[in-house]
Amino acid sequence: MKSVNHLRGLLMSTGVVLGAAMPAAAQEACSSYTVQRGDSLSGIAREAYGSISFQTIWDANRTAIGPNPNDISVGMRLNLPCEDGTLASATQASTALAAPVSTGLTELHLITGTDYAPYTDEGLEGGGMFTQLVAAAMATVDTEYNITFVNDWGAHLPVLLPSGAFDGTFPWMKIDCEDPSLGEDMLARCEEFIFADPVYEIVAGWFVADGSPLGATSNAADFIGKTICVPDGYGKIVGPANDLDEDQLVYISTATPEACFEEVMTGGADVFEMEMTQADDLMTKAGVTGEFAVVPEINSVFALTVYVHKSNPNAELIVETLNTGIANIRADGTWFSTVRAGLAAYYNQ
Repeated sequence: MKSVNHLRGLLMSTGVVLGAAMPAAAQEACSSYTVQRGDSLSGIAREAYGSISFQTIWDANRTAIGPNPNDISVGMRLNLPCEDGTLASATQASTALAAPVSTGLTELHLITGTDYAPYTDEGLEGGGMFTQLVAAAMATVDTEYNITFVNDWGAHLPVLLPSGAFDGTFPWMKIDCEDPSLGEDMLARCEEFIFADPVYEIVAGWFVADGSPLGATSNAADFIGKTICVPDGYGKIVGPANDLDEDQLVYISTATPEACFEEVMTGGADVFEMEMTQADDLMTKAGVTGEFAVVPEINSVFALTVYVHKSNPNAELIVETLNTGIANIRADGTWFSTVRAGLAAYYNQ
């Protein structure tokens, strides 16, 4: 699947690396920090939080870093959230909108599904973090909306949107329709749907046993012929995003993420692939955080968004309305506070 953004993570002239194992200069949670030569987001996260996941730091500094977490440079000032995910009070200025913005769209009917925690799940507060983001975005525009859980994910794209039963579905991966390497299934989505702006971006990574020489490589070709464990239900996205064809790797699957941990620890696999924040949480709960290291420069970022079918007579206006709301919550601070609260509610349950 090559529609994800391609993050080669090559060593930049600034000396900053996305996931290098070297520790950053001393830094503390609930403060600000100036990036030094040799720093990496994962190194900063490990020093500040004892965690290999840098998603929270990236989320808190999207304006400075932008959509590519590899784009940090020496001298960049980063806000390091507090342990509970909040920002120091001085950094939480808000420019909240005085009233909802009118786009001309009167109503909007959206669907999502469950079992995609922490993003969408009926059992989570507000339906999950992504559902809360969509609701927060819609609250800034003058459009009546509702969100319905239809747990047959397979019916969303081929049936429920083309039939007009619903106007949009989330969360789905935003596709780069200009990518010449797209497969037929992704090209079909580009033909049939239009996509809202990214609502939330996720970093997926590869993890190896601590001390493995693969943990220090910056060359994706070093993984040719290696065994990659991917839990059932998870996508194989990191290899293709780094110019590795699926037939160059040996994939195995397990029923649970924890079983992939065991495969790597016992030598049944060289690598396991997972979203970095979720991997860090599951490793912490399993008490095996110290057993693994993130591969520093083999990562990929993919954006989750809302799909609208092109046959919908209001398709363009729907996407314009969603994009307006997304821009509003990113501008007024609601985006980060919603992300922080949604993730905290899930990981602390």
